[in-house]
Amino acid sequence: MKKFLFLLLALLASNCFAVTVNLSAPAANSTVGGTFTLQASASSGYPIVGWHAYLDSVNVYTAGKTGYISGNVSASAGTHQLVVRAWDSTGAYGDRTISINVGGGGAPTGGNPPATGGPMPTPPSYAKVFSNIDQMTSGWGACGSTACAGGSGSGGYWQAFNQTSPSMDGRSMELYRDGVWGNSLWFKKMGAINTVTNFLWDFYVQLDSASLTAAQALEFDAFQFLNGYNYMIGTECNYAAGVWDTWSEASGHWLHTNIPCPKFAPGTWHHIQWYMTTNHNNHSYTYVKLIVDGKVYTLNQTQYAKNLGWGNNLGAQWQLDVNASGRGYHEWVDRATLTVW
Repeated sequence: MKKFLFLLLALLASNCFAVTVNLSAPAANSTVGGTFTLQASASSGYPIVGWHAYLDSVNVYTAGKTGYISGNVSASAGTHQLVVRAWDSTGAYGDRTISINVGGGGAPTGGNPPATGGPMPTPPSYAKVFSNIDQMTSGWGACGSTACAGGSGSGGYWQAFNQTSPSMDGRSMELYRDGVWGNSLWFKKMGAINTVTNFLWDFYVQLDSASLTAAQALEFDAFQFLNGYNYMIGTECNYAAGVWDTWSEASGHWLHTNIPCPKFAPGTWHHIQWYMTTNHNNHSYTYVKLIVDGKVYTLNQTQYAKNLGWGNNLGAQWQLDVNASGRGYHEWVDRATLTVW
């Protein structure tokens, strides 16, 4: 009996302190570029002390004492098995195993545009990095009126910080909006850095189940105001149209791209990365590349800024749009980083 109790306690202990690995990118069964982004987090009752990633049983990535990893992995075209494994200080480990397809110029499954172009550029050492914007609890602006955010202006909205669930790092930002055709915008200005022309916009979002029937569009923007010109590098996942849209500041309209944006599966984190540039000589901005859950899309689409006379600044913003249902829904944002140079 004592031996049985000892075994039972040992099993319970191992279950309590098992290592759990969550793989954010790439997504299972996705098509990625020849060099793709690897991002994962791990949790345990003890400190995480090591990581390995294996591609077809070959070690392709190693990291040490960290609960979160982010890096690039290169692979040849074809289907591969990816195993991401983390260890804690007791020697216990956990892993996540998926299959991925490395594109060789063809289209991903489902008729999506080719996932091409490789990873995002590596910022230079002098780049300015605004990390964990979702954890910056002061200095935000918010609006829900027609004049500011569009829409009908009906309904209510709010913003909450330091949400522990759902969260990737223990502190997410929660946004909420309801009301028939109601829109709300939340924006964070970082201050003027007038010389920068490169923007890496990287964050995770999670939606609730109500979003599947209540959301009209989810907007994610970076912006730069310089010498009166508004470089509003706006993007949105247009739920109504099922594609990604980009913003034309000069014309004041959203433009459809050919990049699909089906409704995000609720209850799971989705990784969105944008690389954009501005050109201060001709007052233009270019959407260069988008990566969604590990799928890479190259746009190279240029739009033009508009002179609104606003003071110099730069920053990022999120917006929730509600459809005719008027039903409220929630969005959580985590690990939001804007890197500029």
